[in-house]
Amino acid sequence: MIVILLGHWGIAMELDHDRQMLIRAELSDLLEALRLTTFDSSPLQFLVRLETIRQTAIAHNITAVAEIASVFEASMQRVIEFGGADSVIKSFTSILDDAIGCSHLSPSMTQSLLASIAVRLQH
Repeated sequence: MIVILLGHWGIAMELDHDRQMLIRAELSDLLEALRLTTFDSSPLQFLVRLETIRQTAIAHNITAVAEIASVFEASMQRVIEFGGADSVIKSFTSILDDAIGCSHLSPSMTQSLLASIAVRLQH
């Protein structure tokens, strides 16, 4: 509809780029809020903020970020049982930051990012 109203692909592409930048800025802000939340003192707030990242990514069709956040949530459930929050949080927030910064992540790239977390957490 924007293309019809504006009648120019360049402007429509620029608007889409601007929209994507705003979404990525919103996700970056949500990630920063998550980083500022201490899991040990407020696990519920931490998990709610993580869920907000996942839901925001889903709402804007940023599948890679949503998938990484989902795996992060599952990993945090294991942390509740077995401990080790610091290394899990550090690894996942780093990967989420990378994913948010990318303009496009294919499913194979997303899987590579998730595999890198598995390698980090083994050490």
